[in-house]
Amino acid sequence: MIPLNKNAKEPLYKQLKTALLEFIEENLQEGDALPIESEIEKMYGVSRITVRKTIDELVNEGVVSKKQGRGTFVQSRKIVQKAGTITSWTEEMRLKGKIIETKNLLMHEIEPSRKLTEELKLSKGEKVICLKRLRCADGETIAIMINYFRSKFVPGFLEKGLNKESLYEVLEEDYGIQLEKAHERIQARIANDLEALELGVSPDSAILHITRVSYLSDGTPFELVEMANRSDRYQYDIDLFGRNKFKSFSEGSD
Repeated sequence: MIPLNKNAKEPLYKQLKTALLEFIEENLQEGDALPIESEIEKMYGVSRITVRKTIDELVNEGVVSKKQGRGTFVQSRKIVQKAGTITSWTEEMRLKGKIIETKNLLMHEIEPSRKLTEELKLSKGEKVICLKRLRCADGETIAIMINYFRSKFVPGFLEKGLNKESLYEVLEEDYGIQLEKAHERIQARIANDLEALELGVSPDSAILHITRVSYLSDGTPFELVEMANRSDRYQYDIDLFGRNKFKSFSEGSD
């Protein structure tokens, strides 16, 4: 249990929030009840006002929910994506036993922006397919996903449509396209009004914005993905290797 420091500059309710998040992570599952307010007071030596303010924050962030006359219960735990391997969103959710659904699918061919032209190293006059989807897990919208990929590699794609939840499965099975590597940029920012509306969160909510450029086996950039994820439902885990391996890699790559 994380001890609270009443002499610290950080407000007590923020310290309590961190402590309760750790308590939930270590002791509770989705649907479990939190200790009642009086018990939390005794556990951490804080006032009822502090407890209520902290729980209200956790409710606003979707970590817990209050049920009138019953108590406070753990909501859906965050969906953790393991960085380091190219997997589709659909594959990640299936591995976690989630019921997946796609909403508001939009698909069309577009003239690329300067950013797309540079990122995908497009030839003059080359077009891309834009595929926008709202991705849902267990009935809740988790992410806004927009895939941009090069039209010339997927002839007839618009006519066939997306007949599976996973775009990557379609690319592999129908076009023989294997993505060998990718580069991702992850940024925390505030949701704009449209993102907030589509994700069902307040306009000032934090989101994780991920940009991924994926490459074919010969190093050709094929796809750029822009994804806005609810930060209260999604987190990234990254494994780091030791400094000895890093030194060996650096010395051997001259």
